[in-house]
Amino acid sequence: MAPKVYDGAIIILDIGRNVSQAAEKDKKSFFTEGREFVSRLIERKIMSQGRNLLGLILLGSKKSENNMAKQCDDAFRHIDMAVKLQEPTWQMIRNLPELPTKSRGDWMEAIIVAVDHFANGISGIKFSSKKIILVTNFMSPTCLEENDIERVTNGFKEDNFELDVIGLDLLDDSLKEVDIELARRIVAISNGATASFKDAMRYLLFHKKKIVHSYPWNVDLSIGPNIKIPVSSYIRLKDEPAVKNWVTAIKDPVTHAASTTEGIVKSKVHVNTENQTVIDSNAVISGYHYGQQIIPFTECDQSFLYNSGEKCLSVYGFTQSSNIGWQNLHGDGLHYIFARKGNKKAQYAIRCLVECLHEMGLVALVRRVYNKGNTPKMFALMPVIDNDNYICLSMAEICYSEEIKYMTFPSTTLKRFECTNHEVDAFKELIRAMDLTKAYDETYDDTEAFPIAETVSPAVQYVLDCIAFRAMNPDKPLPEPRDEIMMLFKAPPLVAKRSKEPLNKLKKLFTLTKIEKKKKEKTEAIEIFEHNNENEENIKMDNQTKEPVPLIKLPIASSSRITNIGTIDPINDFKILIDSGKTLTDLFSDMREAIENLVYCNLDGTYRKALSTMKFLRAECVKADPLPYNNWIINFKKALIARKKDDFIDIIHTNKLDVILKEENELSLYDNIDSCDDQLYENDTVPDCTELTMDQEINDLFDNM
Repeated sequence: MAPKVYDGAIIILDIGRNVSQAAEKDKKSFFTEGREFVSRLIERKIMSQGRNLLGLILLGSKKSENNMAKQCDDAFRHIDMAVKLQEPTWQMIRNLPELPTKSRGDWMEAIIVAVDHFANGISGIKFSSKKIILVTNFMSPTCLEENDIERVTNGFKEDNFELDVIGLDLLDDSLKEVDIELARRIVAISNGATASFKDAMRYLLFHKKKIVHSYPWNVDLSIGPNIKIPVSSYIRLKDEPAVKNWVTAIKDPVTHAASTTEGIVKSKVHVNTENQTVIDSNAVISGYHYGQQIIPFTECDQSFLYNSGEKCLSVYGFTQSSNIGWQNLHGDGLHYIFARKGNKKAQYAIRCLVECLHEMGLVALVRRVYNKGNTPKMFALMPVIDNDNYICLSMAEICYSEEIKYMTFPSTTLKRFECTNHEVDAFKELIRAMDLTKAYDETYDDTEAFPIAETVSPAVQYVLDCIAFRAMNPDKPLPEPRDEIMMLFKAPPLVAKRSKEPLNKLKKLFTLTKIEKKKKEKTEAIEIFEHNNENEENIKMDNQTKEPVPLIKLPIASSSRITNIGTIDPINDFKILIDSGKTLTDLFSDMREAIENLVYCNLDGTYRKALSTMKFLRAECVKADPLPYNNWIINFKKALIARKKDDFIDIIHTNKLDVILKEENELSLYDNIDSCDDQLYENDTVPDCTELTMDQEINDLFDNM
């Protein structure tokens, strides 16, 4: 089996005494800027999801943990191989040192340690590139002799290592130190790069998309019954989410750590609802709901389904390119079609087809079936001629007639809509002022703003920022989009400055009148329910006649319409029904039902209304007859225990809503609360004991009933 190919990189971060001090007052130290750069670089490597192996060496560390220090005494000191080559993780960022040390290390020796780790520290892996990223200010000079340095430079040539120096721009001619000259020489020999922190962080400003090698979709382009051209289709544009593949992890409730090797076991069974028996999956017939009826769909019925056939790309015909507008295109991507690699006849045929379509102004309509059994779709093949790079066909999906939305707009050819030459020139002036190809002055590298195929998506960048922030700060709220992302929504300063005068000119030429949206007239049904008891003399002015129209009013609902006690206002309902002539005995069942509904269906957990209703009912029973209340409260507590409503039982005891005692009403059968509790809990364990002594055959008999 061939070894996997990775991009290897080892970061050498200087954390010694020489990087602890800031160059200027109120500025960040070299250590702080270096740590921020390394954090951002590791984050970029993680989010790119590429084949990257990353290692970390701490230069100037208190430790001397490296393979070369074990082989050579009194050498390679204060160099710690903190992270061996591995896939980048968030833990690497968390483990970066917070403060610099008071030690110093040799940066050339750190490079030798990195080279040795590439050679001997990892096996079974093939590297497509081997990069060493050095982050130091060279204030701690190297102690190696010229012969050793020469061997290092020769090793860089032979093994194709690349050295990148970040922090100091080695191209700055004002830097004359000996170590910087040596670093320049190694960077030049290894075809490396150098940049200051400012330039490097600008490069890492936005997340980079994962580099994916396109796999072709090979098919024969059929034109009629006899012409078949072997072609390959590649995805050029695709509407994809920021992160396509999510790894499902289970969070341990004890350690709060996520694990990707554990999961929840799920099983699917088919149960007969009539007798609650499990049915074998092979005996199940699938079906579809058609209204309230289930239509079975057997394997025999599948033979009558529409079959799209084998994969194909067949030309149905040709049409003028003017017939295919942007409103006819559909789908979520664009494909490029090339002749099959290595087939010269197919390349010649595709070239002829592209040139013919271009000269005649035609577009081919094709039917595509991606694979056997997939839904067929219609596409348009359009010629693409790039003389410097390639000649091919672009393929975009087209929509069917049912998917087109036809919209009618008022005609703009009327005389009142005509513009004068002065007004047209004002618009042209605004268009020239808002030219994005000249949005910046000479101080910028590129004068174009938002170049095509180079501008990043603000939505994708913010999603990736949130993922990175959540990985490092699991308990904090997500931040607002950073300023660099918000800048993508703003007009460039030079464009805003140029367009200010043309905009003011247009405002003077075109006087805009604010149109207030008229409020919708209320229908008669709404007017009926708009009852106002206080302002009976208010009138409504009709919008057309401006004549007063009286409001339609309904009589207030009388209390005689209340026939039972509800849960909205049970106390008031009780009082109204008592006044109408009903007794406590008649209304007790309704009050009991209302209280139980308020407790069992409670959502907020406060039980405020249920508590006040119970207090009112108990007070009424104390004055009249305590027997109905006492009999109900015992059964009610049993039901609360069964439903595990222990919180409401505590509320009953706290507010003294238990049985009514003899001292409150002589008709009561209870002298104290204990006698009631004995009756409540005396048979608490009887069902469990009965279940244990019951024979298994009897249990099976009840299960089958």
